[in-house]
Amino acid sequence: MAGQMQAIKRRIKSIESTKKITRAMELVASSKLSKTRNQLNDMKPYYTQVKDTCAQILSSAGNDIDSPYLVLNNKGEDVYIVITSTLGLCGGYNSNIFKQVEASVNDAKKIIAIGNKGLNQFKKHFKGEVDGTYVDLNTTLDFRSVVRLVASLLEGYKKKEIKSIHIVYTEYVNDLTFVPRDVTLLPLKAEDLVSDKKFHKDTLFEPSPESVLGSLIPMYLQAVIYGYLIESVTAENASRRTSMKNATDNANELTDELLLKYNQARQSAITSEVSEIVAGANAQ
Repeated sequence: MAGQMQAIKRRIKSIESTKKITRAMELVASSKLSKTRNQLNDMKPYYTQVKDTCAQILSSAGNDIDSPYLVLNNKGEDVYIVITSTLGLCGGYNSNIFKQVEASVNDAKKIIAIGNKGLNQFKKHFKGEVDGTYVDLNTTLDFRSVVRLVASLLEGYKKKEIKSIHIVYTEYVNDLTFVPRDVTLLPLKAEDLVSDKKFHKDTLFEPSPESVLGSLIPMYLQAVIYGYLIESVTAENASRRTSMKNATDNANELTDELLLKYNQARQSAITSEVSEIVAGANAQ
């Protein structure tokens, strides 16, 4: 009986130690979630304004615009930017992205991996080229790196080395709901720029719609990619906080169960000792 009680005490001590770690990780994830959620809210007005301006140009000028970014190249490679995490313990965040990639990225020739989890996964299972140049972008959230990424993508698209550009990210709906998405960035289509605003058909763009759109598209892609990056990191932090909270709650429940078993074993041991004493006294 004493051996059983000691084993239970060791298990309780081990669980309490683990619970301290999961609780600390929950608090860290909660702090990061608050920060990235604020960044996401700050980013949305800029992204919305750039998107609405592009939508207005396409709505006003429409078929009269001659831009290489509006046409699907008939040669080159399909490029996918895929955002995953660098750290684990974030629930189904990465596995959901991998399922989305498996469903979408069949004929792609190149994946630009953001996040070590994705980089390692794609190097093992993806037959095409895996670019890890921007693998740390999900931890640094460096906008200048996004600017460089967009510049290289646009250069490849204009040279027709790239056929189309896509991004696979995690949409943050709320703290408990995250949805993997596959979005086409180029060629740019009017239906991809859904806006709540109503535009005047006779809007004038100087010096020309093509020139204004040509200046806006790099800004648009920078805003979209950076926005999706922050949104994915926000979803990652929310998922990790939920996972760590669940782990902490499970640890509390398991501790309560073990304490009950310990007390039952202790009570049984005391009862046994009392019975032995009474039996000895009666024998005399």
